[in-house]
Amino acid sequence: MVIKGIPRMKSKVFLTLADGSVWSGSGELRAPTEGEVVFTTAGCGYPQTLSDPSYCGQIVVFAYPPVGIYGVDTEHLEGRRPWLSAALVSSLDETENGRFKPLSSWMDENEIPLIDGIDTRQLILKIRETGSIMGRLDHAPSLPQMSVLPNDLVRTVSCREIEVTGEGETSVGVIDYGAKENIIRSMAARGCRVVRFPNTAKAEDILSSGVSGIILSNGPGDPSVLDGETEEIRKILGKRPVLGICLGNQLLARACGAKTHKMRYGHRGANQPVMDLSTGRGILTSQNHQYVVTEESMGGTGLEVAFRHLGDGTVEGLLHRGFDASSVQFHPEASPGPEDASYIFDDFVAHVSGSEEIQA
Repeated sequence: MVIKGIPRMKSKVFLTLADGSVWSGSGELRAPTEGEVVFTTAGCGYPQTLSDPSYCGQIVVFAYPPVGIYGVDTEHLEGRRPWLSAALVSSLDETENGRFKPLSSWMDENEIPLIDGIDTRQLILKIRETGSIMGRLDHAPSLPQMSVLPNDLVRTVSCREIEVTGEGETSVGVIDYGAKENIIRSMAARGCRVVRFPNTAKAEDILSSGVSGIILSNGPGDPSVLDGETEEIRKILGKRPVLGICLGNQLLARACGAKTHKMRYGHRGANQPVMDLSTGRGILTSQNHQYVVTEESMGGTGLEVAFRHLGDGTVEGLLHRGFDASSVQFHPEASPGPEDASYIFDDFVAHVSGSEEIQA
């Protein structure tokens, strides 16, 4: 427990990557910690990044140097708790003395290592060169025992039972593969009654619940291991309007017969440029993903590319020509990040509300 006003007891901590390279920093480490080492370029919103369920199983490196200047507003986080394995920063500068909880205190209460003094610039250059790589934090250099992340990450972060938020006339279902809370808040703010389903929910139960549209949420890990979830999506297609977000985009693609693959180091940050191909408009987006839809595999699936990354040209969104289904690889709910893409939610709610009137 960290007591305000008393310095944290830090010790030397080593990060050893799977290739044997070693990086040093300092912090509190209760036990050796392993995970996939990834980086984010977001310059603000670190409480939201740290609480994003999509980081489950990962050691997150912050590219932006000073972290901790403001505290943690626990009422506006993206998960019930921080799900990442550890956070690595160059400089922990905790000058916040206001009403928010200090970052180090919050991390310590949740028993998540926060290591500072790491040469994050060189570490990120290493990751860009080798790709995301497994790593181990310990008090002495020690190679990681894990070679890949486990397959049960989505089950770990998903809700366990149905949850309802809001009291609007339009009901929207969210299948929770690790949903960020701002997806729920964004739908409720647009006048929707939001029904949140566990990742194990069956299509028949979702369809019989009275929801008029369904969001496939973000979440952690490899979409190719989620065969059960993919099969339930197949049963939903054509029966309700569907919007996929991040992992939900990848699962929609796989449900339609396309494939996905792992990127070298993914897109993680709050400044990723994307083009909406329907309008030619460029937008800045918040992103956190390692996997992407393989465009060459989309033939015969009924899918077409709706959004494209302006940096590397990868698929950033889909539209199905037959089913009422679309998806985005980025995060319209932002948090953290720009709100350029919030119109995705506006359009979906308007469309779902219109579908209700037609059905009535």
